[in-house]
Amino acid sequence: MKKFIFIVNAIEVVAGLMAGQKYEGVLFLDRETRVLTFKPWNRKAPKWRRECKIRDLDFGWLGESERHIVRHERFPKQLGFSNILKMMDEDNRQSKTAMVNRQIIETA
Repeated sequence: MKKFIFIVNAIEVVAGLMAGQKYEGVLFLDRETRVLTFKPWNRKAPKWRRECKIRDLDFGWLGESERHIVRHERFPKQLGFSNILKMMDEDNRQSKTAMVNRQIIETA
């Protein structure tokens, strides 16, 4: 049994197949024309702006992405619990100062 398949954007799809690309899509029977149709998915990865660094902290960094303010910290366990808590407070103070300074510069 032979079936003819109608391919949406056939020239582009065949050129891509000849170049070795793979296509994912949907194969369906068109209700109006009663033709077997293949429609490739046009999937594109979302483009996210990378996080730009606002300031380096003692044990990490403070940054900004398109939607979030990002703070990354990493403490060595050898410091001990009480010293880690002190360092967290110090990094938090540095982060707040950097954000306030940045806001002042942007609005001035």
